[in-house]
Amino acid sequence: MPGSLTVARIFGIDIRIHFSWILIFIFILLSLSDRVLPGLRPNWSDQKTYVVAVITALLFFVSVLLHELAHALTARVFRMPVSSITLFLLGGVANLAKEPPSALAEFLMAAAGPLASLVLGGIALGVAFLVDARLAFDPGLDPVGVVASYLGVINITLAVFNMIPGFPLDGGRILRSIVWAFRKDRSSATRIAARGGQLFAALLVVFGIFRMVQWNDAFGGAWSALIAYFLYNAAGAAIQQDRTITLLGDVRVSALMRSDVRAVPGSATVATLVRDHVMPLNLSAVPVSEGERIVGVATVPALRGVAQDRWESTLVRDVMTSVDDLPGLSPDDTLVVALERFSESDLAVLPVLQRSMLVGLLHREALAGYLRMRESLGLR
Repeated sequence: MPGSLTVARIFGIDIRIHFSWILIFIFILLSLSDRVLPGLRPNWSDQKTYVVAVITALLFFVSVLLHELAHALTARVFRMPVSSITLFLLGGVANLAKEPPSALAEFLMAAAGPLASLVLGGIALGVAFLVDARLAFDPGLDPVGVVASYLGVINITLAVFNMIPGFPLDGGRILRSIVWAFRKDRSSATRIAARGGQLFAALLVVFGIFRMVQWNDAFGGAWSALIAYFLYNAAGAAIQQDRTITLLGDVRVSALMRSDVRAVPGSATVATLVRDHVMPLNLSAVPVSEGERIVGVATVPALRGVAQDRWESTLVRDVMTSVDDLPGLSPDDTLVVALERFSESDLAVLPVLQRSMLVGLLHREALAGYLRMRESLGLR
């Protein structure tokens, strides 16, 4: 997600914070310090209220992170790579490199998040109950009980909300997995779950208007509309992605790759690469070799990052993207697999290898052009 900063790495998964997360963190913090906690404990000092509010807000987002980690770790069981988890304005999202391979995999992966939230909520309420029983003997535990009560309620609410049967919510994914299992048609299941998500988004807009008019809650109504906007667009994106996968069908990478490619040695200079290859042949990427082995790809954006007065002294191997950092493709992979590989990186081209030998290059634009042509011809 553009605008995100990596802040940690857990179980090999990058944890990122989107700039919009700061807004929702501040909102929750102010809500806790100005309204929730003063209502529960009006006798607390302002300093104590603020400190407890900060701790509660941070623990809430830890809960959201654990919810997403439950998704991610379950996905790994089914060999679905998870590149990162991003916390943003509306919560969190685990970024999967590819879609679930089966209805069962999707069901278990989707259910893992709400189940984790329910467990966290149950534990928090249990702690609150135990603290309440001890308050007469140790009044200093009161803040712990307040924080635990809030986290218990909010985690259970999060689990219930996510179980609404509309894509992209967890309940929508569970609905898709059930329809997929019975109909044996993932495409149809995706459309049903996504339409459910769009219907829920429409109802959320109606509810937002009701909050504005009947309850005079302009902020709450606007917040409902914002969530609805996100859900509707995400559901629409799921439908578009499904349509794209259908259009790609079983076409192989070999059909679109360019096989007339020549590698340049890593010892060549950037000036030589630009003068003899990139400019005359209008190339956006060039394979880089060391002896008989392909070791990377030099791309135009990488070349542009080198000052022109340093082209004569900069070697190609110093600006290339290593082959170890490139998602792999073979000529027999389907274009659906290629689409997944492109989603794992920002590269405009990927090398196509067969038995560790370069046999071609697949350009992102070639894939996009193929899709546009099929749509223009009305092919399905």
